[in-house]
Amino acid sequence: MRSGMKTCIFDVNGVLIDSNTANAGAMAEAFTDRPDLQKKIAGIYLTLTGIDRGTKIRTIQELAIGEPFEEGEFELRWRRFKSLSGASMRRAELTDGCKAVLDELGHRGIRRVALSNTPLEELSKTVAAKGIDASLDVVRGGGDWSKSESLRRLLKEFEMDPNHCVFVGDGRGDLTAAQDSGIFFVGIDPNTGEFNGQSGFDGPYPALAGWAREWKIL
Repeated sequence: MRSGMKTCIFDVNGVLIDSNTANAGAMAEAFTDRPDLQKKIAGIYLTLTGIDRGTKIRTIQELAIGEPFEEGEFELRWRRFKSLSGASMRRAELTDGCKAVLDELGHRGIRRVALSNTPLEELSKTVAAKGIDASLDVVRGGGDWSKSESLRRLLKEFEMDPNHCVFVGDGRGDLTAAQDSGIFFVGIDPNTGEFNGQSGFDGPYPALAGWAREWKIL
């Protein structure tokens, strides 16, 4: 385990919960009923890791629809995805080793933080439904702002020293957030190539359990 680590911050989708594919389908359904367009939207969604929800919706509108939002359309997409993704996340499985890693870190006195772009109300319901709420010391959701901003707010509110934190994430946006705040980053990537060409971090590991074994947490 990294010397001096007092806080371990985890992205949720794709790191603690294996929900990325399900959420991609939810986003596609929030936009359209057409199977061909749903497939295109889901593919785009899976490339938008570590990005806030509003930016994902706007990017998909630009790349998949190719037209500006009509009045009220952005809000409609947001509400539909909120409903659909909440259900998809609660159906998804925990990633390999998730509960064991969180519990072992707790036994070692390491503060465990869930940091997600998912709005807090949805996120809290999800971690409770998956039975890991008691294994997390802080649950922090997001909104229509970047992961870098979410991380900065977290550090400020809880007066966390970046030198004693580790951030575990599965997207380039997560890596950027960690670098912006000067936090050591661990990458999780099940062979998607998400971190190809990137440097200055540990990994990527195919799953949380692989990282935990390498760091002798499990």
